[in-house]
Amino acid sequence: MKLKELLKGIRVKKITGSTKLDIKGITINSKGEMPSTVFVSIVGLEKDGHDFAEEAIKNGSVAVFVQKILDLPDCIPQIVVNNCREILPILCRNFYRNPSRYFKLVGVTGTNGKTTTCFLINSILKSAGFKTSIITTVQSAIDDKLMTFDRTTPESTDLNRFFDKSRNENIDSACMEVSSHSIVLHRVDYLKFDYFVFTNLSQDHLDYHKNMERYFNAKKKLFLKENRDIYGGKCAVINIDDSYGVNIKKYTDLNVISFSLKDRKADIIASNIKNSLSGIEMNINYYKDQQVKIYSPLCGYFNIYNILAAIGVCIGMGIEIGYIKEGIKKMSGVKGRFEKIDLDKDIRVIVDYAHTPDGLENVLKTARTILKTGNKLISVFGCGGDRDRLKRKIMGKISSEIADFTIITSDNPRTEDPQTIINMIEEGFAGKQSKKYMKEIDREKAIVTALDMAEENDIILIAGKGHEDYQDFKDCRIHFSDQEVVRQWGNK
Repeated sequence: MKLKELLKGIRVKKITGSTKLDIKGITINSKGEMPSTVFVSIVGLEKDGHDFAEEAIKNGSVAVFVQKILDLPDCIPQIVVNNCREILPILCRNFYRNPSRYFKLVGVTGTNGKTTTCFLINSILKSAGFKTSIITTVQSAIDDKLMTFDRTTPESTDLNRFFDKSRNENIDSACMEVSSHSIVLHRVDYLKFDYFVFTNLSQDHLDYHKNMERYFNAKKKLFLKENRDIYGGKCAVINIDDSYGVNIKKYTDLNVISFSLKDRKADIIASNIKNSLSGIEMNINYYKDQQVKIYSPLCGYFNIYNILAAIGVCIGMGIEIGYIKEGIKKMSGVKGRFEKIDLDKDIRVIVDYAHTPDGLENVLKTARTILKTGNKLISVFGCGGDRDRLKRKIMGKISSEIADFTIITSDNPRTEDPQTIINMIEEGFAGKQSKKYMKEIDREKAIVTALDMAEENDIILIAGKGHEDYQDFKDCRIHFSDQEVVRQWGNK
């Protein structure tokens, strides 16, 4: 593609050099060989891409997008724009020729439940014979061919490349998580979404958004009429048991499919719910006069909401109810999402990604409902460093009130002192003389301690890291898996 063609729809302040160059790719990373690419100088939170433009040219970039003229060789065209981050998704759309318009695209947003909802939608669509792509925190794939990304929602360069491959594989539908960061940072701009799902909103990412209003407004952008040219969209599937969902339903211009466990006026509701460790049975009433019995091997009331969201999308897509039932039944779980680990010693272990107050409360309450009378619920969790500090005390309080015993431990401390994080969680416990908790900075020792103290039919909930197989410290990342520690203990 000629450089000139890439400029369609972009407001350019100044161009130096020729726009007749052949372009073979777009990059924001100056490392590695990049022959005949354009380098886009993103101004990040910590680093400025303008500082790496010269390196990008040495590695093969033949033109640069900048916000200011740089001291570069005269033969390198510089395209000056107001904001490189904002024009990046337009460049990607132009270069890959808008690949997401060739199939149905579902975007799932909210604080909790995004990953499981995506997996449920994907399972239903595959049961209906669709070829699918999926992008989640846990796993991404094109027609079951696994792909790897570094973020919940990848950069627009990676997204458009992924969807270009999906188009070439003749994919029928794709489903992806949409994080608040990705909306604010323009990663999902100019994708052509057909369906949006809103799962819920609770405290998270306040280190970035500063307050709940700004966090919510980021999510809300997807659903507002004034942004339709940016995100596309035809239908919104909304949880109206969540007050933020009610707000979105009120202001969105999209066709709405609502779901609820409480509001009998919702389009999709659940009734006659039977929830156990082995799964969920319930009746689903949809569009008031139709009903179907659903079985899912998942458990927990939070997963009922995820199931209802998936049903809403697939009913909206016209999928037959038989395929919906089959797809839900086939989806046995997601790694690190209320993942049950069976041990021969009759101790029940659950590993979950819950890293927010609402997430931790949901999984602890679910574990409590399936706990046999007279047995203990043991909680093992920590909080990540360099993230929202306000939630630490709140999560400590939640665990102190629901669990019988808590072991406060390290999560991903990053650049913070892990002991300081633990002490902040401890503030949520009423009185430091309480016998309901202990502190153990070593996460492996914390898990083993919980396993050693557990008795037959006790439940241990290990929260915070879920699918992650590493721990981040100030100077390094080490391999670490909650599941591996549990299984190694069980094999002794």
